Amino acid sequence: MNTNIKIFIITFLSILITVISLFIGSHSINIYNIFNSESIDNYIFFNTRLQRVITGFITGGILAVSGLVFQSIFKNPIATPFTLGVAGGASLGAAIYILFAQSISLMAVFGQTIAALIGAVITILIVYSFAFIKGRLNNVTLLLAGVAVNFFTSSLIMFIQYFADIQKSYIITRYITGSLAAVSLNNILFLTPLSLAAFIIIYSYHKELDIISMGEYIAKSRGVNITSSITILYFTVSLSIAAVVSATGPIGFVGMIIPHIIRMYVSFKNKILIPVSFIFGGAFLVFCDTVSRVIIAPAELPVSVVTSLIGAPFFIFLIMKTNKL
Repeated sequence: MNTNIKIFIITFLSILITVISLFIGSHSINIYNIFNSESIDNYIFFNTRLQRVITGFITGGILAVSGLVFQSIFKNPIATPFTLGVAGGASLGAAIYILFAQSISLMAVFGQTIAALIGAVITILIVYSFAFIKGRLNNVTLLLAGVAVNFFTSSLIMFIQYFADIQKSYIITRYITGSLAAVSLNNILFLTPLSLAAFIIIYSYHKELDIISMGEYIAKSRGVNITSSITILYFTVSLSIAAVVSATGPIGFVGMIIPHIIRMYVSFKNKILIPVSFIFGGAFLVFCDTVSRVIIAPAELPVSVVTSLIGAPFFIFLIMKTNKL
């Protein structure tokens, strides 16, 4: 099948899934009532459902593209957006805030987001400082430092939970499982310009990513400044991950599975991979969030549980079918 046709099919299905998700939930929305300001459907559509779907699409897109970049940089097929400890740093920041916050309110949720963002940024700087040896960025050290910091922050979170009371321990657990339930218009206003800027920067490096994925020696022979390219991509990707994780908590599996699916069925070229992964990653997370809303309605599952339950078996099926990663 022609690559352009594949891109069209994936884009069309992604848009269709995203639009349909707006009308599915514990409360089914009548399309004829959404523009009636006195209707409950109008309130649910514009004040909860639309904001949740937009945030989910942006988050899924950022996670998918971030996973793609890390897999290319480290030449590691199981690299994810959270490999370098960004999610751990964000979760630790949020856990510390929750532990010491005097009350849990709407303002506390906003403060929790800021604390998570600060924790993620500190982690980014620590990991990068460990990896920059003798004026040269070491890929292997960057990866190992990220994994080590991730384990360290996870241990600190468990330590905090052990000493927290039941209410705060529960709130920390809810945050680190990842959810789109508490998103708002502020999240959209915060994430949209940041994700757009990150996408533009990452896409502008699509040629460098193609060459870097071939190996260090080939990249040098082609005139690619590896240290500069990886540094820019590392901070761009990590800061965008920090932003989405601070708003939604860590949502796993999207960043690992989506790039592989697009590679298998569309293209290996990052010029195509980056935009298609963003679109499909966004639609995948929106779909999973919709499932999380309805599967045990009126209650809901954390969306990260659904991404793993749906993604893992599907990914295994793809590996068995194509016999490649």
